[in-house]
Amino acid sequence: VHFLNLSLMEESLASFHSTLMTIGENPEEDVETMEDLFTDIAEFADGLQRAYTFASSLQLKLDPAHWLFDYTVGLARTLVGLGDEKSQKYGADWITRVENYAQKFEAQDMQKVVKAIKDAWNRGQKHSDEKEGDGPDRKRRKNH
Repeated sequence: VHFLNLSLMEESLASFHSTLMTIGENPEEDVETMEDLFTDIAEFADGLQRAYTFASSLQLKLDPAHWLFDYTVGLARTLVGLGDEKSQKYGADWITRVENYAQKFEAQDMQKVVKAIKDAWNRGQKHSDEKEGDGPDRKRRKNH
């Protein structure tokens, strides 16, 4: 049953990404589309949490990330793609579940993806600080 759910979850990830790519094409429908997307993402996260719980309950000497890495990265990417800090932090929380696995078993390119997802909310914070005048130019202005 759980592996069938993973197959459905894979389809959901593809749908999330295509939905995010089309946002802005029809502003009148975007609000409803985003509400549906948020609901679907929440259901996906619940399903992924159940998959982690199931994998852990098997008490194998195998990190659940071996099975769930791609789904976790997909969810975290989707959350980061939403663009708001809260979603990006939630994505960072998810990515920490697979960070050790990525360091040990994934290629360097994927390790960079994991790090970028984990740090996305910090980059957003730095950009907003600079927009508000807290960036390096502000210090220069004060000193002159």
